[in-house]
Amino acid sequence: MRKPWALRAATLTAGAGAALALTVGSAGAATAPSTVKLGDTGPAVTCIQQALNYSINSGLTVNGSYDQATADAVARFQPMNHVLIKNSQLPATGIVDAATGDKLYQTVWFDFMIVNPGDNAGRRAWISGSCPTLIPRLPR
Repeated sequence: MRKPWALRAATLTAGAGAALALTVGSAGAATAPSTVKLGDTGPAVTCIQQALNYSINSGLTVNGSYDQATADAVARFQPMNHVLIKNSQLPATGIVDAATGDKLYQTVWFDFMIVNPGDNAGRRAWISGSCPTLIPRLPR
């Protein structure tokens, strides 16, 4: 009789622990900043640098630091017209806002899915990882 009770207690404890972990995990989920600009650091910057390297072969060092080279690459990317993205020309501000973040996402996605299918492990990891949720994006 003791064994089934011990098993029930262990199951309840494990279940409560899992529920607590899910609650804490979802409350601590990362949200994208509204803009990313010169002087910022962190995973959103890393994602932006990767996207710029995939999109325009900017040659940025992916270090998570929004330096002048990153701002210059963003400013070069913004006014570029992407043939598959309607009204894709943006003002060259060097700041990643929601419109620029959306354009970065769409450009990486289109390049992965349509323009350059094949060995795209980096683009696939970027799209399916946390980057789309870390960069500023328009409401979906």
